[in-house]
This record gives sequence, C-alpha cells and structure tokens, in this order.
Amino acid sequence: MEIKLQESCQLSTVATLFHLPTYVLFSANPFLSTHVLPQQPIQVPGYQLFNATLDTDMSTASLAAAYKLPIQLVDLLFEQSYFPAGTQLLLPRRITAAVTHLHGYYDYAACLHDIQTLQQLFPFLKIRTAYKSVMGKPVTELLIGKGKKRIHINASFHGNEWITSSALMRFVNDYLLSVTHDDTLFGYSASKLYQDVTLSIVPMVNPDGVDLVIHGSKTAQEYEELVRFLNGDCTDFQGWKSNIKGVDLNKQYPARWEYEQLRKPKLPGPRDFPGRTPLTEPESIGMYELVQDGNFDMVVALHTQGEEIYWSYDEKEPSISSTLVSRMEEVSGYEGIKELDNYAGFKDWFIDHYRRPGFTIELGKGENPLPIEQIDTIYEKLQAILMVIISGDV
Repeated sequence: MEIKLQESCQLSTVATLFHLPTYVLFSANPFLSTHVLPQQPIQVPGYQLFNATLDTDMSTASLAAAYKLPIQLVDLLFEQSYFPAGTQLLLPRRITAAVTHLHGYYDYAACLHDIQTLQQLFPFLKIRTAYKSVMGKPVTELLIGKGKKRIHINASFHGNEWITSSALMRFVNDYLLSVTHDDTLFGYSASKLYQDVTLSIVPMVNPDGVDLVIHGSKTAQEYEELVRFLNGDCTDFQGWKSNIKGVDLNKQYPARWEYEQLRKPKLPGPRDFPGRTPLTEPESIGMYELVQDGNFDMVVALHTQGEEIYWSYDEKEPSISSTLVSRMEEVSGYEGIKELDNYAGFKDWFIDHYRRPGFTIELGKGENPLPIEQIDTIYEKLQAILMVIISGDV
C-alpha cells in the first residue's frame, strides 16, 4: 500500500502507527531517510487501501474510532478535521489472512498472479526474473530476508507436480505475514528468521510443463504438434514430467549424468529423457546459473510423491545433513532415504559440487498429479519441514 502524509514525521512513527517493525518499513522503503517529508510516497507492507463512503458527518476522532485507526494517523493522512456525510476516502486495512490460491489447479498464471499480489502487499519482498522457459515464460526468483545464511527452495521441476508450487507459495505468504506483523511463524520468531536467513525461492521451475499438464496441448502453441507426438497422440498429459521439449529437467545435471543417459530413454518424451548432454534446456541452465550466483548454504527441491526425503549423494554431503533429516522425519513423519539409485538431479549436483546440504522432498502420497484434496495435509507437513531447514532447529 502506498500512502502520502500531509505532514512530516519520523519513519519510526509511521511504523508505530501501523503496528509494524521499523526494520520492515525501512526494508520496504530503502530510499527513504528516517524523516518522511510531506507528500513523499511511503510503501506500507501488510495493508491495502479500500474505498469508504461516510454515512454521517464525522470528526477526526469519530472517523478514527469508526474505522479503528489511530487519531494521529488520520491527521497525517488527511488535511481536513471534518468529514461531511457522503465523503469518499481511501482508508488503510490490515491484511491478516493468506491471499495465495491454495485449493485448486495451480498453473503459471495463478503463480504469477500470487507473486504480483504478494509483492504489492509486502514490498520488502524482492523479485527478479531468473530465466525464461523454452516458451519464453519469465521464471521468477523471490528473495526474502537479510541474513548471512542463504537457503534456496524450489518447486515444480516436473510438470505434473504443480501442487508443490501451490504449497510453497502459501508458505511464502505465511512467512511474509508473520514478518510484517512481528508474529511467530509456526512457533519461531519471524523477525529473527528474517534477520538471520536470506531465502531464495523459485516457485515454478517448469511453467511450460505445468500448463501442459493442467490445460492440455493447446497451451504448447508452436510446440503442440511436438508434444502430441511425444505423448503418443494421447490428449491426456497427466503423466507429463518433462519440459515442453520432452526433457526431464531433474536429470539434466552433471552428477553421473552419463549413467542416466545409458539407462533412460534415448529420445524426448513425457518423462525421464535426460537430454543429449547435461544442461541443454533453458530451465536447467537457469537453475544451474542461479545456484552458481547465489552461493547458497543449502538447497531444497520440492517434488511429489512418497513422503520421503532424499538427502545424500555419493557420501559427499556434510554430517549436518543427517542431523537435519532426522529432525525433519521427527516433525513430519516423512522417511529419510540415503541410498537411491537415481542420479543427475538438481540436489545431486549441488551436493557433489559444493559439498553442502541438499534435499529432495517428495510431498504427499499417491499417483501424480496428486489430487488437490491433499493440499492441506501436504502443507501442514511441508511447513514443519521447512521450519527445520530455515531455523536450523537440530
């Protein structure tokens, strides 16, 4: 929410009037000094403006009482002290509930809408385009926090695992709400997490694949003929994991890629084709470069299904990985799996190259794509797992 004050005041005063931590207001307004000038735009996180038409004449005090606003804030927002009946005002309203789309199909448009909505409501959320998909869809990275500990989390490497994006974006929403209102996040101080940790989040790695699974071949546009051919001319794309060119993005990384090439499909298809060489696709290249630039202490990739956590690669992970996965098992009921006959994945390459913790978390149980009816249970367990990861609670 953007406001302009009629009189100058300290930015800390604005924070107090809106019941916000001062550091949150500073984070949302990095170019402001501690002193706010009259008519200077201010971004206020966690609030929206709404139209109010007054039914009766009101004074500053009665307006403040009617809409539960501090009198000083009303004085700062409006020049007059008397408001006749029929006056139309834009008044601030605090956002207290999550706004992201949780119970329904979660395609690229829904994800993009939620990102834009959250950025407007919480302007200290930083966003940037990390790369573009084969079809040119911008893939967004979200950045939250100021800490030295840097953690990356992503979802929807596979098209028919789009439910992971919905769950991850709800976590982002809950986190932003907790930080804004200086609340706890699932029992942890959100302000401490914000100060200690920088979160990098890519909520939808493979938007072309997600849209193909949800909406069918028409969304493939110039690739429609190709995807229909690769899918055996079947119009049902529910089993599609790959990107729009038929490459499995989670088998594209230089971590025993040659082994996967020998035993996996030799041609593009709905799943498991690792490409002609590692890192041929814009999505896998984009994630590779994002990690190279990000200097992350840990990465987490959300997949479905099985309620399992894969955490090892060739014994190259640090000892803290075992401790963390034990704690994740405890809070979620998921099973940690160390030995896995599967290579060339995103977390495999991260562990192999950086010798830092990497996790693939398989959410939910059943057959992909998981039914949306599982989302509440999936989210409940996911938030417990992510809090272990972010808080370092071991």
